[in-house]
Order: sequence, then structure tokens, then C-alpha cells
Amino acid sequence: MKFYKLMKNSLAAILLMLAFALPGKAQQPNLTPEQKEKQMYEAIDKEVERLTTLLKLDEAQQFYVTMTLTDCFLGLQADFEELKKSGVQNVDLYIVIQDKWMDKQDNDFKSYFTPEQWKRYLKSGAEKAMKAREKRREKAEGITEN
Repeated sequence: MKFYKLMKNSLAAILLMLAFALPGKAQQPNLTPEQKEKQMYEAIDKEVERLTTLLKLDEAQQFYVTMTLTDCFLGLQADFEELKKSGVQNVDLYIVIQDKWMDKQDNDFKSYFTPEQWKRYLKSGAEKAMKAREKRREKAEGITEN
């Protein structure tokens, strides 16, 4: 399934949601709120499946991953809607919000993954994404300090 390949990692899922949330960008026509919600839960399920296979998660960890992803997706969605309603079109602000929720997700994951699972998670692309977020923060701080 093509959608599963897009959801190879959490960052891809978040970026997909970002694309749908940006005003005037890649909006999916005629999706009902129920269809959007179904799509979100399908993406969460796929990510839980991916992480379960990759990290050999136990049932409790699967539950926590599901809750974390749900919380982060819903929080991201709410923050994006708030920006959208206030007329914000600056993509950088949407990325700051995305980074906030990705940081929360990674911090939550780290709290219930074993050290070995955390290492495998980082090697699966999360470490690269974390470094990219840190770079963006440093760049933004450099801009605001000047």
C-alpha cells in the first residue's frame, strides 16, 4: 500500500499532516471530518505496526506508542488549526509547531523504550530528524539574536 510507504517514519506522517494543514497548499478535496479522522488513525496504526516490528514492542509499549501518537497528532492538528484560523501563512511557524510535537513524541518514546529500543529508534531515522530540528532551532535563535 502506497500510504504505508509514506508513513515509514513519524516524521513523514507529521509532514503529511503539515501539507494538508497549510492554507492553500495540497488540500484534499471533499474529505469529511470523519474521513480525516479515519485517515489519522490509519496512519497511527501503521506507525505502531512499524515501530512494533522494528523495536519488538510489548503490548504495554504498543499502547503507549498509540497514545503518544494520538496525543501528538491531535495536538499538532489543533495547533495548526489555530494558526490557520488566525490567518498565519508563514511556513516557518508551522514547522516550529511541528518540531514542538515531534520533540514531545520523542521524549515520550524515550521514557518507555528500553535503551536498546531507543538506540534502534534513533538509527531508524529519528536521530537525523532530531538533529535537523535542533539545527532549525539554532538557526532561528541566531536570527532572533541579531
